[in-house]
Amino acid sequence: MASKSPNIKIALIHLLSKKRQTIVAMLGVTFGIAMFIFQAGLMSGFQTFFIEQSINTTANIRIYNEPKNNRKSIIENTGNNEKDWVVVRNQKVKEEQPKIKNGYQIMRQLEKHSDIAGISPFLGSQVIFRLGISQTAGRVAGVDIEKENSLFSLSDNTVEGDILSLENTPNGLILGIGLAELLGAKMGDNITVVSPKGVEIQLKVVGIHRSGIVDVDKSRGFVNLRSAQQLMQVDGSYITDINIKLKNIDKAEVLAKEFTSRYGYTAQNWKDANANIFGIFKIQNMITGLVISSILVVSGFGIFNILMMIIFEKMQDIAILKAIGYKDRDIKTIFLSESLIIGFFGGILGLLLGFTLQELVASIRMNMKGFVAMEHLQFNQSPYFFAFAFVFGMVVTAVAGYMPARKASRIDPVEIIRSK
Repeated sequence: MASKSPNIKIALIHLLSKKRQTIVAMLGVTFGIAMFIFQAGLMSGFQTFFIEQSINTTANIRIYNEPKNNRKSIIENTGNNEKDWVVVRNQKVKEEQPKIKNGYQIMRQLEKHSDIAGISPFLGSQVIFRLGISQTAGRVAGVDIEKENSLFSLSDNTVEGDILSLENTPNGLILGIGLAELLGAKMGDNITVVSPKGVEIQLKVVGIHRSGIVDVDKSRGFVNLRSAQQLMQVDGSYITDINIKLKNIDKAEVLAKEFTSRYGYTAQNWKDANANIFGIFKIQNMITGLVISSILVVSGFGIFNILMMIIFEKMQDIAILKAIGYKDRDIKTIFLSESLIIGFFGGILGLLLGFTLQELVASIRMNMKGFVAMEHLQFNQSPYFFAFAFVFGMVVTAVAGYMPARKASRIDPVEIIRSK
C-alpha cells in the first residue's frame, strides 16, 4: 500500500496543474469565511454594545406600581342576583396613583439582600420642556443623584457640567444631549418644565448627559427628587420606582419574580424591558447565519465541480496508479486531500481577510444613531467566531470533496486502459 506522503504530493500536483480553478475555489472559501467573520462580528458586536449600554445605564431590576386594567365595576361588585335592579349614574373610575407605598422601607429591606449591589429611588413623570418658543414633550427623572451615579456611573458620560452639582442646586436640571439639541439649550439656561397637573417650575441647566441610548437622550432630564415631587404636588415619601443594580445580572429574572411575590409590585428585569429589541437580534442572527451558510455552500459546489473536472481529466492517471498498486482508499485520500488543501489555505486567507475588514471598518468614524449612538462600529473579535468559521469552512470543503473522491476510487482501471 502506498504511503500517505506520495498521496499528498499527487494531490498538490493536480491542484497546481489547474491553478486558475484552484484559486477560484480557494477564493470562494476565503470570501465565505471572511464574510462570516465580518457579519457575525458586526452583529454580535452591536448586540454586545447595546447590552452593555443597557446594563450600565438602566436598572437590572425595576420595581414599580403597574396600573391595573381589570378593575371590577360597581355593578360587578354587587353580585349577580337576577332579582335585584342596580342603577348607577355617572360612574367614575377611581384615580390611582403610581406611588410605591412604603417605598423607602422596601429599599431598606432590599439593601440587606446579598445579591444587590445598590438601590436608588426614582420618581418619573411626563412633562413639557419649554425654552423660549421651543418646546418638546419628555420625561423628568427625579433621583437621588449620589445613589443614581453610584449605580449607573452617570458622571462618566457627562458631556458638560458636573452631574453631582444637582445635589447642591435645588432647581438644577441635567438634560439628555438629544433633548438639549431639540430645545437649543446650553449650560446655565433656564428651562420651564410643565407637569400634567399644570404645575410650572423654572429649572437651571447644570449638566448635559449622554447615555448612548438615543431615545432616552432625546426625552429625559434629571432633577432631584424634591423638584419632581414639587412638579407632581406630592409629599416627600412619594416615589414611583425602585431601581436595583445586581452583583450578578444573570440572577435578574429569578430575583425579579421573588420581589414581585414578596412586595406585590411589578419587578421587571432588564431582559424583559428590552424584549422587543432582543427579538430583533434573534432575527438578525438567523438571517446572518443563513446568508453566510449559503455563501459557504456555494463555494462548496465550486470545489465539487473543480474536483470532478480533475477526475475526468486524470482518468488515465488514476488507472495507472491503480495498476501499480494504489488501493481505492489511496485514490479517495488523494482527491479528498485536494478539497481539504483548498479549504485549509482558503480558510487561513479568510481569517486574515475577515480580521482585516473588521479593523478597517472599525477605524472609520460613523457617528451612527439608531437604538444606540456609536462613533465607530463595534465588532466582536471573539476567537470563537474565527474558530467556528474555519471549522465550518473545512467541513463544507470536506463534504464537497467526498463525492468526487468516492467516484475516483471506484474507477475501473481495466476499462480506462482498454478505451485508450
